[in-house]
Amino acid sequence: MKKFFLGALALMFLTVISCKEATDKAKDAAENVEETTEDAANKIGEAAEEVAETIEDAVDGVPNFSDETVQAYVEKYEAYMAEYKKAAESKDMTAFAALGQKAQDLSTGAQEVAGKLTGEDAEKWTAYMTASAQKMQEYAKAMTQQ
Repeated sequence: MKKFFLGALALMFLTVISCKEATDKAKDAAENVEETTEDAANKIGEAAEEVAETIEDAVDGVPNFSDETVQAYVEKYEAYMAEYKKAAESKDMTAFAALGQKAQDLSTGAQEVAGKLTGEDAEKWTAYMTASAQKMQEYAKAMTQQ
């Protein structure tokens, strides 16, 4: 009977110790999950701010690029878009046709500029070109409307 009682007491003692260890491990895991979640939320927030700034630059005007060649190209593209808009609004097909050569030159220039983009500039470039393409579609749509 003593052996049974001592065995039961030892089993109970081991159970209490292992439950405490499991509880401690669960608390540690919960703390790690909370820290990881906070870190991820902060990183997502920072990334969202960067994307918003890039889009804002593209929508509000010409973004600034670190490479002078890229910046010069974007300024030429802005001038082209202004001419395109003017031709579309006036529905001047002659002026619109004359823009064809400029479009080809800009297309060739875009390929050269694309190789000079850094990581941050590439994001700005993508946002700028996307916004510009949408503007150009709106101009073309305005030209075809009566």
